[in-house]
Amino acid sequence: MYYEINVSKLNEKTLEYKHYFATAKRSLTSYDEAVIVLNHFVQLFPEPEYKISVSYNPETFTGYNVKSFLNMNKE
Repeated sequence: MYYEINVSKLNEKTLEYKHYFATAKRSLTSYDEAVIVLNHFVQLFPEPEYKISVSYNPETFTGYNVKSFLNMNKE
């Protein structure tokens, strides 16, 4: 699981936000880390020039032994 913070920058001519950068998947692997970085970004990239969003991405893992995996779809 990981959190991703996306920062968009306002284009003053079009008044639309354009993707500026995002944190990497490996950067924020706990809620506490995400809060620390998010608070820092809010100071560095203030509204309305920037727009910040946060997403939570739960990743799941399923492990199999080889024999059961190879026999899963045989019916």
